[in-house]
Amino acid sequence: MTLDVIQEKNLTDIINYSLEYPSMVLAVTKSNAEQPRSVDFVYGIYIGYISGVFFDKFLSQNNRFLNDAELADFYSKLANRNAEIMLKIKAYLRIN
Repeated sequence: MTLDVIQEKNLTDIINYSLEYPSMVLAVTKSNAEQPRSVDFVYGIYIGYISGVFFDKFLSQNNRFLNDAELADFYSKLANRNAEIMLKIKAYLRIN
């Protein structure tokens, strides 16, 4: 069983929000001066933020964790937006 329409919309909304308002995610990179602000590091923070918010919302709505098929669908949908996420990160970090 894959993600239903409401869960897909929730995931899309979370991704869109994190890309539109990056201050929560980028604050972590700015707070640690010793950590280089590489694209890979910020990408990891973004994926962690998106996953955490989605999983928390899913758990609170369904009182269970995602099963294997739902988790695979989640990562598939996230992978479809990888290029967009990377471009936004590079724009925020002003990297060519």
